[in-house]
Amino acid sequence: MIRYGVNNIKAISWITGAILVAAVFILLLHLSANNMEFSRYNTGWNGTSSFFSDLDRHRTTEITDPKNLAKHPPNSTLLIIAPQHHPTAKELAAYTAFLKEGNTIFLADDFGTGKEILTGIDSRITILPGNLSSLDRRYSDPYSVVVYRTAEKSQFILPENIALNRPAALDGGKPLMLTEVLSWIDINGDHRLNAAEDMGTFPAMAIDTRESGQIIVLSDPSIFINSMYLQEDNGNNRILIRNIVTRDNPVLIDQMNSRTAETSGLGEILHVIRTTIIIEIFIVCLLMLGIAWAWKKKTI
Repeated sequence: MIRYGVNNIKAISWITGAILVAAVFILLLHLSANNMEFSRYNTGWNGTSSFFSDLDRHRTTEITDPKNLAKHPPNSTLLIIAPQHHPTAKELAAYTAFLKEGNTIFLADDFGTGKEILTGIDSRITILPGNLSSLDRRYSDPYSVVVYRTAEKSQFILPENIALNRPAALDGGKPLMLTEVLSWIDINGDHRLNAAEDMGTFPAMAIDTRESGQIIVLSDPSIFINSMYLQEDNGNNRILIRNIVTRDNPVLIDQMNSRTAETSGLGEILHVIRTTIIIEIFIVCLLMLGIAWAWKKKTI
């Protein structure tokens, strides 16, 4: 009878320990969240947590070091979403070599450092200053522009149209998606058409062949944020994104320059742990030693 009671106590201790470990894990996940725009750890309206949670972990690879780009086969696609950091010479060289191998870079940016990346890899596409505006829009804001598929072919299946939020206009390359003719570039930011601002059609998505590869630029990274990604009204945005990330070819996510990788505080420490193999191996070894020690104590 006493033996039965001791076993019960041990079982309760192990269950309690498991619950405490789970609680600490949930707390760490909560503390790792933030409210930084475009951050994958931001579960709010302006984060990209939903996009990243939908990714197939078996088919996507995060790139945190430029030398890792050379490890992937041809016909891979690299997504660079909302770049903010100034690209280094090593990163630009890695991007260029990646294109030479017959791969594709998909850059989604408006007013970040995407223009620097395009210049650094000698792309003919450039991102123009000023918010692209239109009378053909999804909401009352003239910056909520709707753009339409052109006849130009792309390796991705493009929906008929997508809704953008404060996009830029593009110059160069071959347009894949254009605004309607009642559109303009709002240079002075007053949300109105002025005498110095001409109406016309403007590219918001374009393609440029570079070496053996391709560069595709979308002038609005906000289609990846939770509010634009999840809304029922923006179903075509999800179709475009899913057509990119669910292809048979490998999909790579740039975490070197992208704002999606941004974190702070404890989240930054956890991010370093998650992205450093040596630290991960060290922590796994510590956990295994801890479990072995606990099991040994239990059997004594």
